[in-house]
Amino acid sequence: MNYQIKQASEITRKIKGSKFIARVYTVESREAAQTIVNDVESEHRKASHVCWACRIDQNGQSLGYSSDAGEPHGSAGPPILTAIEGREITNVLCLVIRYFGGTKLGIGGLIRAYGGVALEALELAGKKRHKQTITATIQCGPDDYSDIMRVLRKYRLSVQPEFTPDSVSVHIEIPPKDLDNLSREIQAIPSAMIISG
Repeated sequence: MNYQIKQASEITRKIKGSKFIARVYTVESREAAQTIVNDVESEHRKASHVCWACRIDQNGQSLGYSSDAGEPHGSAGPPILTAIEGREITNVLCLVIRYFGGTKLGIGGLIRAYGGVALEALELAGKKRHKQTITATIQCGPDDYSDIMRVLRKYRLSVQPEFTPDSVSVHIEIPPKDLDNLSREIQAIPSAMIISG
């Protein structure tokens, strides 16, 4: 069972003089996570480190990524990722900004500090059941677009259409259990085809 966070969160803790700021965000991809990391690094230019971990659902498989951002290897990113995995949360980014306070914490101290503040921020964010989806694209001729939309309305999906003079591409996210039925209905429409993944 995987979960998602209910809301973004932020906490600040002082540990032996260093200030640790943990933030939690919902993200749908590693690229989206990296964009947020870059923004936070710009916002906190004077920080000693901006360490992070994210866990992303890619068609039913949860993939974890992390960065120590200059802290000793394994002392920051992996403990944050462990906190995420321990709460069984996916599609999430947790980053911890550190302002060094003059006292070295040692590897064990860093692991406890980064993992601890990450866990507190994740607990503050709350969690709800993760609805797994598969990304798919439906392509059709312009004449069949209204038939495609009639089918999609039954599934209550949010859609992102793209139009060209000769064709329409409709990007959707659909629960895996509905994909086979939807595919059958789409393939019955003359110019339509569905591509998943």
